[in-house]
Amino acid sequence: MSEMNVVSAVDEICAQAALTPELLLKLRSVARNNLAERKVLQTRLGALDGETLTKEEKSLRVAAFAWILSRYDQSENNLKELSGPLAHLLKGEIALDRERFDEAVNHFKHAAEHLPQAPKIGIEVAAALRGGGKLDDALAALEKLEKQGLADADLLFQKGRCLEAKGQQESSCTCYEKALELDPNHADAAFRLAYYLDLRGEDLKAIELYKRVTGQGPAFVSAMVNLGLLHEDKENVDEAIAAYKEAIKVDPTNRRAALYLRDAVESLDMYYDENERKENERLEAVLRIPIADFELSVRSRNCLAKMNVRALGDLVRKTDQELLSYKNFGETSLQEIRNLLESKGLRLGMFKEEEAKRARAQRLRTGGPENVALVKPITDLELSVRSRKCMQRLNIETVGDLCEKSEADLLATKNFGQTSLNEVKVKLGELGLGLKSID
Repeated sequence: MSEMNVVSAVDEICAQAALTPELLLKLRSVARNNLAERKVLQTRLGALDGETLTKEEKSLRVAAFAWILSRYDQSENNLKELSGPLAHLLKGEIALDRERFDEAVNHFKHAAEHLPQAPKIGIEVAAALRGGGKLDDALAALEKLEKQGLADADLLFQKGRCLEAKGQQESSCTCYEKALELDPNHADAAFRLAYYLDLRGEDLKAIELYKRVTGQGPAFVSAMVNLGLLHEDKENVDEAIAAYKEAIKVDPTNRRAALYLRDAVESLDMYYDENERKENERLEAVLRIPIADFELSVRSRNCLAKMNVRALGDLVRKTDQELLSYKNFGETSLQEIRNLLESKGLRLGMFKEEEAKRARAQRLRTGGPENVALVKPITDLELSVRSRKCMQRLNIETVGDLCEKSEADLLATKNFGQTSLNEVKVKLGELGLGLKSID
């Protein structure tokens, strides 16, 4: 199926003639765990004014969409004059999110009385009871639903959370496993089960479950942080860094993920210290080799002598452009030099590249405001449409990614000109940052 034909889950649900409790709860799960679906819901909310709905239907939909998007004040304002069972369900959900648990229970029970065909409301009652510390009452409500024949992953997840709060970890894990049998994509159940497997030292199973927690919700961020810690324990530092970056991509303000990312980068430097020492010793020996030891053409040899290039170390500090700008030094001589350096595992300009890498590593190691700026999503720069499209083409997701690009990299991108370049430089300058220098 082509991308043009893909219909989002939010669109499918919103296209229904009327909201039901089942559709409402499904919409919450879809939109809160997927960034793309969340954006679709935001668009739907903005378009409600143009739809031919009754005043009550419109208020109900605005309240529902705003609640899912965590715009609680807007949702409550639209519920003020509504009193039906769906309105009570929504009022209960807002109260639950705001940790007003007794109020949530009352609203849920009122909704359930008028919607007996919607047993999942009973699960929300149990969630509110659990949140208020009434664990036995919550378990009793869930067991009643089970006796009525309701087999539901959310029910088993709530039961697991209740047992977990009572200190019955083994039983709670059994509930999470059963929830995942019913719904392998249940992110919250996968996260809680992975967490306990992690504590028990069953790392491989925990890693597999953490990877199953997809989407963009809070469970995903926590899963990526814990996954990173597991990878660090196994000395897979590169994978740990990737996991922390995924968490920060979703929640740029997550201080825990930013802290672990910084520590992982530092540990990566420490891990490679011994290897780097040996490699540096080998490299230094190679760089001391005199140019006179190699059979070069007379033209190349004379040009290098006039440039005061006496050893390979002098040569790798030069760039292609610097050599070509010298009188009588052409493409043939340049290729000869490239071949010589390649035979020793070297290349022109490599010292400048290494200096840039060291500068980037230093930025990552520092815990100051610059590091915070580097992990900001590129959208925070509020660039023009043309500049944003350039960022997408280059797969630039964070300010740090942008700082690794040079002016030439950006100008080589389609439809990116001097005006866009100036805009980017100004935005980075406001953060005390700049583009990569190749001078």
